Amino acid sequence: MTDIVTIDRRSDTARFGYLVPVWFLTGTLLAATAPGHGWQMFAIGAIPGVWAAFLLGASESLVGWLAPTLIVGLPLTWFLGRMLDRLHADLRLWVIAALLVAGASGYLMLQSYAHLDLAFERHGSFLSFLFCSLQLGSYGATLLLLIFSAGRRS
Repeated sequence: MTDIVTIDRRSDTARFGYLVPVWFLTGTLLAATAPGHGWQMFAIGAIPGVWAAFLLGASESLVGWLAPTLIVGLPLTWFLGRMLDRLHADLRLWVIAALLVAGASGYLMLQSYAHLDLAFERHGSFLSFLFCSLQLGSYGATLLLLIFSAGRRS
């Protein structure tokens, strides 16, 4: 009876707590270089935080869009990433889901135009579609894994 009882610490790594906000930060900064017509592609891709820029009445300047988007979006994406960490989501599944959702969203965005030239002419370049679809891929993967991991735990 003199044995020491220890409680196993739960291995709570913060992989997603860093990955999801860094992905959001990188994608938002890259999307700001090719924001699309009237900042449309930027707004679609940076949806976790861009609503704050709309509420504040962002001007056409880069800082007017970026500052509120990052101030609101980074904590939100960190929170979602930590939820994935707490649920012990699989990083490989997240990457696969992100690539699949990014490919599907990029395809669907381009399908709304009759010709690719029209899409690129309207939004400036292929990069605006690429950055937007990569950001949408990360959000889709995060939501899918949150649902899958929470369902697996219950």
